[in-house]
Amino acid sequence: MFKFSSSGLVASAFLFSSLVQAGLSDCSKNLAFQLTNVFQIGTIKFQYGNCEVDDEGHGYAAGIANFCTGTGDAWQVIQEYHNYTGGNDEFTKYDKILAERAKENSGSTSGLSGYCDAWQHAVVSQKFWSAQGAVFDKLYFTPSQTFADNLGLKLSVSQAALYDTAISRGTSDNTGSLGNIIKLTNAAITTDYSGDSNSTLKINGHSVDEIQWLSKFLTIRAKYEDDGTDNVHIRSFQYIIDKKEY
Repeated sequence: MFKFSSSGLVASAFLFSSLVQAGLSDCSKNLAFQLTNVFQIGTIKFQYGNCEVDDEGHGYAAGIANFCTGTGDAWQVIQEYHNYTGGNDEFTKYDKILAERAKENSGSTSGLSGYCDAWQHAVVSQKFWSAQGAVFDKLYFTPSQTFADNLGLKLSVSQAALYDTAISRGTSDNTGSLGNIIKLTNAAITTDYSGDSNSTLKINGHSVDEIQWLSKFLTIRAKYEDDGTDNVHIRSFQYIIDKKEY
């Protein structure tokens, strides 16, 4: 797993501010993608062809969101790819096993010998890139930004933090997932919170500065990370907040 040093924290803030200043037409989305990629793999570029045994026991993890055979999102990518290929491609022979692993949430790699070879062979195809992108948007980016829109978040750092949480922890209401962390953050709002972000949310009838809300969100997320507030994602977003690079 990629580790961030203090210089990495500075680099993340520089990346953030330079992207914002660049005035990209889809700045928030590009920022969220690139920032989380730096956290996860140490490069701003998506790794479509990466494939390895997941170190948390979820089978094989591969592609731009570490789609796992044991959690079902890898199977969704393969099904999307089948839609492009007519179902006759590198993964056809794994269909039955991948469907079973997804249904059972099993991290077993039995019967999947050669899976990473198939993944790396398929990655030369634009169809496979498109399949990964479609599932990525459906499962992670779009839900995270729907949450952001519903909350009224306007700042790129907030939108990026929700996306990053979606990739790292999922988007459901299950304990420690994005939906659950948002609910807990909102429940903690019992009075007005002022700030200088020039963006104000309405939470439980209270006026809340967006950065104040985000700081509470990160504090609650940290409770579900093994390394708490020392988590690289938490520290990096907090560093950006502290430097007011939002």
